[in-house]
Amino acid sequence: MNKDTILAEYYVEPARVPVVDFQLLNSSDDAEQHAAVDQLDAAFRECGFVYICNHAIEPERVDQAFGWSRRFFAQSSETKELITHPPSGDIDDNRGWAKTGQGHTVQMVFDADEAEAFRQNNPDCKETLELGNPFSDKVPPNKWIPEHLLPGFRSFVESWWTDCAALSHCLYRSLGKALQIRDSDHFSHMHSENDCHMTWNFYPSMPLNGFHSPEAKRLNEHTDFGTLTLVFQDAVGGLEVHDGHRFRPIVPIPGAIVVNVGDMLERQSNGRWKSALHRVVAPAQLMRPRSAQVQDGHGHGSIEVIDRYSLVFFGVPNPDEMIETAPGCEAPGRWKPNMNGDWGTLSARQWIQKRLAVEY
Repeated sequence: MNKDTILAEYYVEPARVPVVDFQLLNSSDDAEQHAAVDQLDAAFRECGFVYICNHAIEPERVDQAFGWSRRFFAQSSETKELITHPPSGDIDDNRGWAKTGQGHTVQMVFDADEAEAFRQNNPDCKETLELGNPFSDKVPPNKWIPEHLLPGFRSFVESWWTDCAALSHCLYRSLGKALQIRDSDHFSHMHSENDCHMTWNFYPSMPLNGFHSPEAKRLNEHTDFGTLTLVFQDAVGGLEVHDGHRFRPIVPIPGAIVVNVGDMLERQSNGRWKSALHRVVAPAQLMRPRSAQVQDGHGHGSIEVIDRYSLVFFGVPNPDEMIETAPGCEAPGRWKPNMNGDWGTLSARQWIQKRLAVEY
């Protein structure tokens, strides 16, 4: 069997993620807006993911954000260690730089020993910068590299936070319209404190053959903890969503944000909307069976997967908000919410703490 045949057999069709126009979601034309909201609802009901195009953050701003991300992660370890993430899973410690191997992603595992065993066998190959609301005195303060070491970084990140929070609130209102809640600001109200979370990810380059270990992932499969997640991904690729049968690539679309449903929104919609499993691996166009790997003269895999960056904004309701069924969602949907369990109804803070506790 030749290489082209092997690669053709390995090819995985990308996920069928709809593209929704942000301008139409906010159109003054009722028919246009209604059609766009229906598209959003259908995307969240079927796969839990959507591309949002023509949004309010200019492409130049996105490019600037990725530039700052590259500059931050290019700093020396000594510099980044000035703001190191504490080695705990406490919600109030979730700030600062986490080196590769410090954090690990598990899906609905709450036993500490089981989580540690998973950590040893399934490392996440990434660095992160974890940030909270920089303007709130109700949440733990962010950790910042001294200004003279990275001039302008803090100022840009704070303005980027503002951009993402404003965009999120526009989308929260679209959620209310999609569920036909009388107060379309229902979700915006419960996010009024903007106690959200921002994660900048850096996935360092690594040999492609490392990905052919079943344990090796850039980011292990998981669902997100919160309500809506905004994902700005670069052109490298590697993000995949599980469609119920297999993982499929979410191919980067220039100018579009990937937006997905988190656990809390799945619970609030009573399973109408799906908090879907997703992960980050090597880009699909580079993945291949072991037999098709390119070998160097010494029999070693010679392809290296390049660096990847993503900028993520996690929508999280106010800390004391109880995560319950939203008005009009009393009839169960097709998905069984991740938040269903023997622990009863939880607040936003309690759910984040429950999931975060086993990740550091």
